[in-house]
Formats: sequence, C-alpha cells, structure tokens
Amino acid sequence: MDQPRTKLTAPLLSDDSILWFSAYGFGWGYCAFALPTETVCEKLGAANETPKQLVLAFELGKRRLLQAVEQKASPGSGERITLSASDF
Repeated sequence: MDQPRTKLTAPLLSDDSILWFSAYGFGWGYCAFALPTETVCEKLGAANETPKQLVLAFELGKRRLLQAVEQKASPGSGERITLSASDF
C-alpha cells in the first residue's frame, strides 16, 4: 500500500473563521497552514461555514489538500502559509 509522504494534523477553527492546520513532510518537517472558510466552501465542497461542515469538507478533501500543501510548503520559514482557491 502506498502511504502519503505528507501527514496533516486535525484542523482548528480560529476566531476569525479560518481553519488552521499543520503538515509534516519527511525531509522538511512541519509547516503551518491557514485555510479560509470561503476556500473550504468553494474548493472542498462545504455546504456552509458551520464548524461541522468545515471539518467534514477538510476530512473529505484531504487528497486535494495534500497536493496543495506539498506545492506550497516552505520549510523553515516559520510563517503560516495561507492557501487560496488558486492553490487547488
């Protein structure tokens, strides 16, 4: 079985309605990411901006998220990377 090289942490919903999560990639370590709710709805299919829908869309869209994360990861920068609709 082919295991993904990159792992995602569970998302946290910030006070300003952005999903925060981290990704770990072998060889580059951890990177922090922000995913605006508009992007979750538009690109990952959340029906609305409720926490339940956002987390469900995050979980169901992990394959697409992994691809976006692997392209945008910036190891060692120490800054949270915001994913936009154009990253998908």
